[in-house]
Amino acid sequence: MARTARADLTAAGTSLVLVCAAWAGNALYALGVPGGSLKYWSPALVAGAMIAFLIIHGRRSEGGRGLFIFVISVFVIGWTFETVSVLTGFPFGNYHYTEIMAPFLGHVPIFVMPAYCIMGYVCWSLARILLCCVNDPSDTIMRYGVPVAAALLMVLWDASMDPLRATVEGRWIWLDGGPHFGVPLVNYFGWFCVTWMMFQLFSILRERVASAVPHNQQISSRLFWVPVPLMYLAFPVEYVLNPLVAGSRAEAVLVNGASVPVAGIYSDISMLTVLTMVPVAVVAVFQLLRPRTLLLQTSRQDTGSFARRRP
Repeated sequence: MARTARADLTAAGTSLVLVCAAWAGNALYALGVPGGSLKYWSPALVAGAMIAFLIIHGRRSEGGRGLFIFVISVFVIGWTFETVSVLTGFPFGNYHYTEIMAPFLGHVPIFVMPAYCIMGYVCWSLARILLCCVNDPSDTIMRYGVPVAAALLMVLWDASMDPLRATVEGRWIWLDGGPHFGVPLVNYFGWFCVTWMMFQLFSILRERVASAVPHNQQISSRLFWVPVPLMYLAFPVEYVLNPLVAGSRAEAVLVNGASVPVAGIYSDISMLTVLTMVPVAVVAVFQLLRPRTLLLQTSRQDTGSFARRRP
């Protein structure tokens, strides 16, 4: 037990350092000017920190095989539907990626799939916290509720991210426009359905393959989970800073044929983020301060089907 607790605390401490690095990288990105060195290099800091977080935190919470199953589930479903949507417009809408996102794997940028995996894992873990399922892999809520909640958390992120990356930065182009700063609403319905499929497939596979979530992967410390909501806030750091550090810039972008100041988009997205992603993360932190809520699931596990699978 003592060894497990030390491993949890070590993973938590390392994860917190990686969270700080991701926050710093996104703050630097917000401070940078278009085409400048900060805009160019800071994403590497963010990506490196978040990939390391996925590996360190993910292996501790899901086990090595469980994390592998998660990455494969996300990659296969994500890449498939991204490709289908670029070619047909279903399920996200009519769009195409620009050369800014090169290199490509088929019609999909290579770096899109790591983003799916990283934020997918963060949202999956955040949903486990919010639904009090951090230590129960066999519960019905874990099996069906967490995938739905995780998909909704992904939609909240995309609602803030997509207008900035597409409309402002032009990393991909929405051919038909849309009411959400040039993004069609069907994109968010498609995003929910596709990410739900990822999470639901993983939920089924992790339960059917018993070794994917070995019994010794139970987490003994609530501190282990604290970095999760903080990592979910890594991108809001940029979104909230944008109007503060770049609000005076005079650039404008086309939104549904009209010229719209970038500063206005920054301000609106910042407010949207503060009203969506930030409260969710705060609620998760408060949830972690309620040990009885989390221990309820742990005690159920000790007498449930998962415990009966122990050798």
